[in-house]
Amino acid sequence: MNWRRLGDAGLGAALSLPVLAESGARQDPWWMQLTCLAILGTAVLLRRSRPLLSLALIAWGESVILAFSLGTTNGVPIALVFAIIVLSYLAGRRETQLKHFVMLCSWTLLGLLLLSMIVRPEVAKTEAVLTWLVVLLLALLLVVLPWLIGRYRAQQVLLESAGWERAERIEREQQMAVAQERLRERSRIAQDMHDSVGHELSLIALRAAALELDVKLSGEQREAAGSLREAAASATERLGEIIGVLRDSEATTVPRDETVAALVERAAASGVEVELTEEGSAEPAPMVDRAVHRVVQESLTNASKHAPGGAVSVTVRYGDEITVTVADTGATRPVPKPTASSGRGLDGLRERVRLVGGSLQAGPRTAGGFEVRAVMPSAGGRPEPETAAEAGAATERDQVRRTARRGLVTAVVAPLVLGSVIGVVALGYYLVTGYSSILRPAAYDELTLGQAENDVRTALPAMEMIDPPSERITLPNGWACQYYRPAEPFSTNYVYRLCFAGGVLVDKAILQSGSVQPTPESPR
Repeated sequence: MNWRRLGDAGLGAALSLPVLAESGARQDPWWMQLTCLAILGTAVLLRRSRPLLSLALIAWGESVILAFSLGTTNGVPIALVFAIIVLSYLAGRRETQLKHFVMLCSWTLLGLLLLSMIVRPEVAKTEAVLTWLVVLLLALLLVVLPWLIGRYRAQQVLLESAGWERAERIEREQQMAVAQERLRERSRIAQDMHDSVGHELSLIALRAAALELDVKLSGEQREAAGSLREAAASATERLGEIIGVLRDSEATTVPRDETVAALVERAAASGVEVELTEEGSAEPAPMVDRAVHRVVQESLTNASKHAPGGAVSVTVRYGDEITVTVADTGATRPVPKPTASSGRGLDGLRERVRLVGGSLQAGPRTAGGFEVRAVMPSAGGRPEPETAAEAGAATERDQVRRTARRGLVTAVVAPLVLGSVIGVVALGYYLVTGYSSILRPAAYDELTLGQAENDVRTALPAMEMIDPPSERITLPNGWACQYYRPAEPFSTNYVYRLCFAGGVLVDKAILQSGSVQPTPESPR
């Protein structure tokens, strides 16, 4: 079952009931009833795919009805007004382009004004314009306001869907962040393994280099030691090339919990002339402790590679900040071949120290040799302040609320402001025509029946009334009657009627214009 089609059928039936009820009560011709129902059915079918066209069909149909019925004794059919309200709301839900809606309303209202002047030329232009202004005010209430409410509701739905999309996006980003964090952790473990094993291989290469230069050994033994040194250097280089691939199982760095003192002792046992100085005491954060270990380890590895035979001093000062200084005096004995270097050691150290909130400097010493100096907070830190996770969500919530408030103001205040402006314009127009249609009692009394129409018009005001009282009598054929005020608008309860036929004044009368019987004043 197509629920959309069923909903369209239900909506069409609901909107058709007022049309059938009103047409039956008014005894409208069958062709008029069928035309209204056909327009209504077509509009309902188009309300999803062409919402503005659907509204236009009903609005244009009602405009034609108004043009032919306003100012007549037949009354004004209003059954299609209910369909206009509903379809205007639905159009606002689906078509949020303001310029298209404004163009539709503007052309429809302009067409109504022109059509009413064409089909009823006997109605005074001033009366037609005032009636059109009244219709314009009603259009604000019955067309513009429902459309704005529908548009506001569409924005609410859009914001709600955007909220769900944001939640899903945040969930995906969190999953990606977890995956990236796992990759970074694997990379860190791989780097630690590389650095630890590389350090051990460098020490092996250093011992092999010492044996290669030992004159007490035979030539074959020194040659074997040289081959061992080259193999250790080559293994170090290859180890750097294969970083990045780890198994899913947890890997362990070697050595994992080694202290700086134990690291220095192993280096000294390998033949490096190294001295350790530790000052102060502190319990650094685990990441900081590993960073200190890595700075010392990498610095000793570099010293064994590039400064063989030189003395190395390691100084670690503990406190709120931990300062690590590793300096060597430079090479004191030549190495047969340059030791392979990946060039990533110091860069990795800088990144590791930066991640715990510290900084690292490395470079040649003025007295000779090389120095590495790292400073980092004992408790650890962040490289830069992070924006709170709620900040982005709070900003978006504020933006959503501002958008919703603007939509509410537009839906309620805009029609009120526009209606007030049109009301002021209509009132001004009414007052201008009212003061321009005053026929003073003295001038009225001077007019005589049978007087030539041209002579009478010289004494008449520039305009006639736009809201004459309704009469329930039938005037003779050929009579053309005009209505004038005896004084300013809202100041009297009667008006003057002058009727012309055959080019002469054939009738003049005083008509009641309110609920009180007319009390004409004496001529002035």
